[in-house]
Amino acid sequence: MDKEQLLQYRILKLEIEDLEDKLQNVKTKLVMDKVQASAIEYPYNLYSLKICGLEEDAYTQRLQLLLRRRIRKCKRARLEIEEYIDGIKDSRMRFIFTKRYIDGWTWIKISMRLGSTNEAYARLLHDRFLRS
Repeated sequence: MDKEQLLQYRILKLEIEDLEDKLQNVKTKLVMDKVQASAIEYPYNLYSLKICGLEEDAYTQRLQLLLRRRIRKCKRARLEIEEYIDGIKDSRMRFIFTKRYIDGWTWIKISMRLGSTNEAYARLLHDRFLRS
């Protein structure tokens, strides 16, 4: 896994939220109609009955399918990144990767949390780990 793939994590999270919003907002059309009905026993008097339902056209169904497929693809990519970070054996490196890519912390904040006054400390450890 390279740095570019890791940087996609937060964007994937935003994309999933956006796609889920779009999926929820896909409009299905409410349709209403009136039919003639009669009683099942004598006297068979006719009366009008209103019926209503949701109409999904082919476009709406294909759009929903496409959005669901994109959501699954993004979630798979996000899961790959999480599994990669989870698979890092060194707890300090796992902490650095989690805070940087999943939580979105700055290098300075991570370095300070690790107890270093050097603001580039975490970034240097990160880069060395990716090169090895």
